[in-house]
Amino acid sequence: MDANSPGDEPRESPEAILDALRDRREWGEEARETQLARLVEQFPVDQLREAVRGRLRMLGGADGEAILRLVEAYSTPELLEELADALEDQRDLAPERVWGALDMLEVSGVLAGRPGLMEWWEEIGESLESDDGIETLVEQLEEEPEGSWVALQAIGAVEPAVRSEIIAGLANFPTGPGLIAFLRLLAFAHDPTTRDAALDALSGRADLDDEHRLAWAEIAHDHPDPNVRDRAVRILGPDAESAIEEALDRPGRARPNPVSSLVTGLDGSGRGSILIAARDRGRWVVANFLCDVWRGVVDVEGQVGDDSSLVSTLFEEFEGQGDRDFVEGAPGLAEGLLAGSLLLCGPETNPVLRYWLERSVGPEFRPRPFAGLVRDEELASHALESMEEPSRQILDACPDWVDGSDLTYDLAEEIALRSGEGPPDPRRDAGAFRYLFEHRLVGRLEHYRRMLLWMSSFWQASGDPDLARSALALAWQLADPQHAVPAHPFTVALTARSLLAAREDIRHGRGSG
Repeated sequence: MDANSPGDEPRESPEAILDALRDRREWGEEARETQLARLVEQFPVDQLREAVRGRLRMLGGADGEAILRLVEAYSTPELLEELADALEDQRDLAPERVWGALDMLEVSGVLAGRPGLMEWWEEIGESLESDDGIETLVEQLEEEPEGSWVALQAIGAVEPAVRSEIIAGLANFPTGPGLIAFLRLLAFAHDPTTRDAALDALSGRADLDDEHRLAWAEIAHDHPDPNVRDRAVRILGPDAESAIEEALDRPGRARPNPVSSLVTGLDGSGRGSILIAARDRGRWVVANFLCDVWRGVVDVEGQVGDDSSLVSTLFEEFEGQGDRDFVEGAPGLAEGLLAGSLLLCGPETNPVLRYWLERSVGPEFRPRPFAGLVRDEELASHALESMEEPSRQILDACPDWVDGSDLTYDLAEEIALRSGEGPPDPRRDAGAFRYLFEHRLVGRLEHYRRMLLWMSSFWQASGDPDLARSALALAWQLADPQHAVPAHPFTVALTARSLLAAREDIRHGRGSG
């Protein structure tokens, strides 16, 4: 065997493999991935943690990427704090290496307690606006194309006007596969300025080489906007159909196979999480989509690793973080609610969303109305029944569905001063109930209707069809203007609970907001 072959390296310790990754700079990406995979397969997690712990202050070497990937895959609070300590002393690291580490610390919450590192993280983000920053970005995309999500996350934090200037600047650089893939992902941005800038940067080449042709073919096949698809087909010309077929078969195309999912109920603001784990081109992917019934997907975090324990570890960590109800192992629920949330996304959505969609549910995943919410005779008749008891049951199941506005607190304080210790009463305090409805709740009925639609699917998947039917029937009623009145059972129950919660907060010295 050739002396320079990666197969010659000793396998007696993780340190030996990491040394080889550091010393053999001539190894290509495939050889390095093979070594990392063997590292993960041969040694227990505790031994791998110890191996990287001693190298956190040497992240500038050729093994630095592997070290950070192992930290990400097997992170503990202690290990992340050690990484933060180590970064404090390595201010000469390459920006792309630092960004990956700092972004990991930001996601885990460690960065918030490190003002020096936080400032460094912001400086790197701001440097994207300079010519040097753009050149660094291009180099990073070509050296570590799988890490394009980091660049997408960073560019999504920049103001749209500046963002489009950065993207226009990218068009002036020689384009390799990494940059082309980056621009293709940006072409799916919900912000029109960002999307158009990316499409212009892709189309600005005089010659349509193979990489550009395949990128346009994927856009022609996958993009949800028919106008963008038509533009891609026109650019591809008469060979569009064959180019699309070739693009769909290319080895680099994301082909995730979902393996697990988790969906939470909604909090009082109408937010819930969808976790999807998948196996994509030999690697494990976990994406956490934070969804809002008004704004769509408002945040997304993800991790990619080589060890299957990544899935169980991240799911267990998420389950232990809060007390919200969740449904696990219901892929139809997860994908249906995620697709519905995509319909609600606006220009403020971070373009990194597209990366995690492709890695977790696939490039062909499209927005669509919430799945399973179809009117039928049984539900239609249920919607004609009294909603007093169903409203109580729904709000009992969602105790934090209360209005926390300043107006609610003002009215709760007024009722307490006037009526003493008794709970808010819709008869005795009819004026306050009506005032809160007319000046606050009537404008939020659509918000609650959307929350009920989400929870209807959630309860159906969790095995509570009665609550699911009640939530759907109530959502139908709230969509009808004749039910948008202060005396509706749901409005009365919501007002009473909101005023009571506000009074308890005031009693314990807590204010609104």
